[in-house]
Amino acid sequence: MKTALVLTSTFPRWKDDATPSFVYELSNRLAEKGTKIIVMAPHADGALRQENLGHVDVHRFRYFYPYKFQKLAYGAGIIPNFKRSFAAKLNVPFFLLSEYFSARRLIKQENPDFIHAHWLIPQGIIGAMLKNRKTKLIVTVHGSDLFPLKNFVFKALQRKVLKNCDFCTVNSEATRNELIKRFPEYENKVRLIPMGVDTSLFVRKDVKSKFRQYRNQKIILYVGRLNEQKGVDYLIKSLSLVNKKISNSKLLIIGEGAYKKKLQKLAASLSLANIEFLGSVPHHKLSDYYNLADVFVLPAVTSKIGTEGQGLVLAEAMACGACVIGTETGGIKFLIKNNQNGLLVAERDEYSLADSIIQVLSDNKLRQKLSKNGIQFVKKNYSWDTIVSKFNNLYRELK
Repeated sequence: MKTALVLTSTFPRWKDDATPSFVYELSNRLAEKGTKIIVMAPHADGALRQENLGHVDVHRFRYFYPYKFQKLAYGAGIIPNFKRSFAAKLNVPFFLLSEYFSARRLIKQENPDFIHAHWLIPQGIIGAMLKNRKTKLIVTVHGSDLFPLKNFVFKALQRKVLKNCDFCTVNSEATRNELIKRFPEYENKVRLIPMGVDTSLFVRKDVKSKFRQYRNQKIILYVGRLNEQKGVDYLIKSLSLVNKKISNSKLLIIGEGAYKKKLQKLAASLSLANIEFLGSVPHHKLSDYYNLADVFVLPAVTSKIGTEGQGLVLAEAMACGACVIGTETGGIKFLIKNNQNGLLVAERDEYSLADSIIQVLSDNKLRQKLSKNGIQFVKKNYSWDTIVSKFNNLYRELK
């Protein structure tokens, strides 16, 4: 049995955690297929230092004391946390040292056949430093570790990782194109393998009885972090225009982030009473909300903190039969085939966004077409069975 040490900065901290679970989902399924998976992730106040989740052995490294001041990982993500929090900035050297020595200890104990580092920085750096003749290195680029990190220091670190890794997987065409544009000499190492969708969980079903409070309303849904990059302010502005045509519309916003108060103030300034901020929702419960939605919107924009690398929530929503609208940025424009499995609109344009929302909510035939095609598209391209098979093949190439 091959052994893989997975390095990640995003991983569920406890049961029903709203933290994105795609690294866990991939790791657990790879373990089910016969690879011994050991995950090392940052500790968070209240999380266990070590536990077994499914088929995965999880180790969490502490990096600051008192533990409640561990502010770099989780929440909005490492880069946004670093930019807005002085405590997160203080965490950085301790985080890197703790991750390095914790990973080195696990490598000595477990002697893994390969390291699988999620994100070029910082996990890829740690992996490159710890790689040896017996231990191969795979790096998975998710976008946030690439698009916003453009200065010469970050480029030098990214180049070091790519030089030392055996393979580099990317989550979308957008991420692949940017990586190869920046480092064309490493194109032969790059493989396109997106993160997947649990098509047994995210499936079409009747949820009307669970949401009687929304009966007779047209539900517009957003799921994701509340930061500048997600463009939720344009979605809120578009609702003022939608309300003029669709009197029974309702916008549900799921997620947390630094922009939450700003977005609430924006909604209040526009006198929008048909918005609900629902906060965090456990990942396994999102399927109910996707099924409730008449339209799901991801209005992401290109910003200082990057762009949308993949837009996995769009695929989850599609799998549940929701009609999706996304902006022409990052990985979204490769995931949505315009007027086939969803609609694409220009970013930072609340007028075009409103027109598309109104179009979907008013046209039953269009909704049926987009819904049917979206379900088929996800089953073919994003099911975890398909994704895990590709990673397994890559693991076998590392013999």
